[in-house]
Amino acid sequence: MAAYFNSNQLRASLKELVKMYISECKECETLSQDCVDLLRHNFLAEFVVYNKAKNSIEIGISKSDKFDGYPEIEVYTFPLEEIGRKVDHSFRNNHEDLEFYGKLIGRRKGIGSNSVVLMD
Repeated sequence: MAAYFNSNQLRASLKELVKMYISECKECETLSQDCVDLLRHNFLAEFVVYNKAKNSIEIGISKSDKFDGYPEIEVYTFPLEEIGRKVDHSFRNNHEDLEFYGKLIGRRKGIGSNSVVLMD
């Protein structure tokens, strides 16, 4: 069965999904792969890790556009509780990004990653 979302519904569902990711992270003390994928996607990050000692998420973003050997990576650290706001702030409303969000939501809701239909 397919699920139909417009961009506002998708954004609201994504907020709820991030809350679940945070809750799971608190319980398991690790980030789910879907959460890592979402953060890497939204921030165009090279890496995302959970720092258990500081209860924070570290996101590494390349500072240069050119590939001249090893990339220069700047690490941003956010408290776990702030990730929901950061993801909402980095929400992108173009078709490819909305498809990506729909696939994440579809996997979580058990409706299949390809069963989410985006409506304008």
